[in-house]
Amino acid sequence: MNWPAAIGIISSVALFLPIIIIIFFGFFRYKNYLALLVYCLLAFVYNLMTEEIITTTGNIEKVWGVTNNLLDVPLMLLFLMMFSTSATQTFRMKIYLAIFVCFELIVIFIYGLSIKTITIVMGPGLALILVISAFFFFMKVKQSIIHKKALGRAFLTAAIVFAYGCFSFIYIMHYILALPDISNIFLIYHLVTIVYCSLLATGLIIEKKRVKKLGELRVTRKELMQFFDDEKKPSPSRDSTNAQWKLN
Repeated sequence: MNWPAAIGIISSVALFLPIIIIIFFGFFRYKNYLALLVYCLLAFVYNLMTEEIITTTGNIEKVWGVTNNLLDVPLMLLFLMMFSTSATQTFRMKIYLAIFVCFELIVIFIYGLSIKTITIVMGPGLALILVISAFFFFMKVKQSIIHKKALGRAFLTAAIVFAYGCFSFIYIMHYILALPDISNIFLIYHLVTIVYCSLLATGLIIEKKRVKKLGELRVTRKELMQFFDDEKKPSPSRDSTNAQWKLN
């Protein structure tokens, strides 16, 4: 086994890591994390196909690759909605998602499931994700520094900014300039994937700790509210004394 093949296998393992964490921690119960799970699962299977760990016909691999690229941006937009801090931001994200899906459907209607379709839709999609994730990244970094929170989300957004910045470079090399040496492009992709998924996994683990602390705070708050409610309730002896006083 040569080292590019080894890097490809390591990148597949790296893609599988967020999948395991999301399932193990139960994050898949939340729709935003479910979108990330599907995103990583599609990329993981396609990686196995390109590395010939899963043997398929060329047509299946091609269709899976095109489908993976077409679902890439919508799934990532769904995941990024988790970082919205207001209803207005969430609404705007939904508008971006609806517009982009309509754009994809129009291009698919014209060119079908083809490389031409990927070339047209991926450019605007990559730019959209890069801009939105960069906005959330700076927001979460500020929160993690000033308020000592959102560190996990800062890692998650950093992973996306890094990945989509690199993916934009790969897109230009592969789809726009159409460089003939595909092996080097795949090597860059695998190296980016390893770093990307490592950051994602780190962010997910930190987020789990934060969610656990929030759960403990909710339980404590509920217990305190119940305790003070019990304190406000009059005792039975006091009620009976007041009743006797009224009768007399």
